[in-house]
Amino acid sequence: MTDNDPHLANGLLPGILIGLLATVAGAAAYGALIAFSGYEIGFAAVGVGLLVGLAMVAVRPTSPVLPPLAAFFSLAGAALGQIAGAVIVWVRLSGEDYGAATVRVLDGFPDAVRSAPLSLLFWVVAAYAGFGFVNRRVRGARAAHDARAASSVPQPGEADRVDYFAPRKQP
Repeated sequence: MTDNDPHLANGLLPGILIGLLATVAGAAAYGALIAFSGYEIGFAAVGVGLLVGLAMVAVRPTSPVLPPLAAFFSLAGAALGQIAGAVIVWVRLSGEDYGAATVRVLDGFPDAVRSAPLSLLFWVVAAYAGFGFVNRRVRGARAAHDARAASSVPQPGEADRVDYFAPRKQP
């Protein structure tokens, strides 16, 4: 592999790792917000997507795999945050342990999502936010790389052009 190999600096592995860390941190923050306020604040789900997107952009990715992963991580973080918040609220209200509360929340989660489709909308906006940040960075980095590659190829100038169809003067 050479120094110019695009696979060395595509940011795939660091992007995945930092994306997972941001997903967990965002889900924990969203779950804590739900637990302490008692309300599911949809804009906080979008904040999870922004956190994931900004964290993944920080590693300067160029891999086209990362924008869809950022969308998935953002969506998963928003859903996990809502689940974590619901579990904490259930434990406070019922006094059950966290294991039983998690099973109870996960059993009723599909029905809760169907009854509140606005949550899905915020999850989709969170996924779009994460995707958008990372996609803009990847496209910009690839365009800059293409521009550098194009500028390093010598282009024929006007003085270097030869007209092969024009008659030549004989000496």
